[in-house]
Amino acid sequence: MAEKVLILSYYFPPMNGPATQHPLWFFRFLPEHGFETVALTSSIYSGENTDPASVLTSSNVYRLPEGPWSRKLAGLLSAAELHIQIRMGLWEHGFIWSWFARRKSAKILKREAIAAIVSTSPSLAGHWTAYRLKKKFPHLRWIADFQDPFVGNPFRRTKPAFRGIESWMEREFFAAADILSANTNTVAAMWQERYPQYRDKIVITWGGFDAEEAMAARPIPTGRPARILSHVGAVYGGRLSNPFLDSLYRLWQQNQLRPGDLTVEFFGSNDFSTLTSPENFEKLCAAGIIQVRNTYVPRQEALRVCEEADFLFVLDVTYPHNTKFQVPSKLFDYIRIGRPILAITPKGSPTEYILAGSGIPHVTIDTEGPAEAYDKGILRLLELSQTPQQPSQWFMDTFDARQLAGGIAKAIRR
Repeated sequence: MAEKVLILSYYFPPMNGPATQHPLWFFRFLPEHGFETVALTSSIYSGENTDPASVLTSSNVYRLPEGPWSRKLAGLLSAAELHIQIRMGLWEHGFIWSWFARRKSAKILKREAIAAIVSTSPSLAGHWTAYRLKKKFPHLRWIADFQDPFVGNPFRRTKPAFRGIESWMEREFFAAADILSANTNTVAAMWQERYPQYRDKIVITWGGFDAEEAMAARPIPTGRPARILSHVGAVYGGRLSNPFLDSLYRLWQQNQLRPGDLTVEFFGSNDFSTLTSPENFEKLCAAGIIQVRNTYVPRQEALRVCEEADFLFVLDVTYPHNTKFQVPSKLFDYIRIGRPILAITPKGSPTEYILAGSGIPHVTIDTEGPAEAYDKGILRLLELSQTPQQPSQWFMDTFDARQLAGGIAKAIRR
């Protein structure tokens, strides 16, 4: 009989977002590497987008809390938790859920032989649950998988009064876990420098793609007034690239970019509150060089938009920090579609590294590059053929979700 692995993740389908990728992949593909999987996740997602069509039906997925009255109570408490956290500058749902998850986990651990716990974040509630269980069941092997860095993540808006608590939590997690899984090589290097005593615990589990999810470029619709450079997904806060928008405006004013040459499409939940030149942005919209479709769509609709675009746009921007710790999950979709990619990313970033080996035509612009680099990059993109290309074998082998799950299986056995 296969050994069992308990996966703890607040986020899981039908929640619709990148945070569900690793826990879903571990649940589905660890069995191919000799482990039966049991997942504990939430039945309530306050303030989150959900896609009911993506629900995974399995007797080995426990959505907590389970009873109608417990769910009603948890819903009220979760809404209060969200309100309090926003006032604290946090976005870490699930600590209410953690209480239910610990109780359910303890019951499972007492009646079944569990080889290891794999917790994922975001949300940190998954790691907090695993940490408390590790204290109670110290013989259990615990793999803590961070899909985003914790301390040092530029998108964490924690107020100064609570940063000490975050640092304490990271130290406790790192000391208690048997394996620490970083999302990129740059995060792993940061951890190794910060915690040299834990170097042997650290592994890398990249983002990636599910090969069972069909994806390919579609024919470009006829009759469009311009070629489309499509950014599909949320743009918020420090993700917005004002130098790129300034470049679009400059090229338009210099008549190097005319209406009909290119339309930059922002399709998703967008926040343009950090625009430095809102009047120029409005002019670009009026000219048809920028198009904003500010709406949430399910993943399948988002993929269709990507598959019909002429070019695909990655904003790997962490202004003002310019860190190199994350890879936008959409990059793995874009590469499999195979059409040219424009990426604004720091020099030497994981995004640049992946694109360099992807086999897909692309243009990268350094986030801190001069205005001239932005202008030349946009014009160079327009010279690339829109004929789809096949990703390299290196990309297909390295970032396949089955291979990523295999790395976790090795970590469990290590």
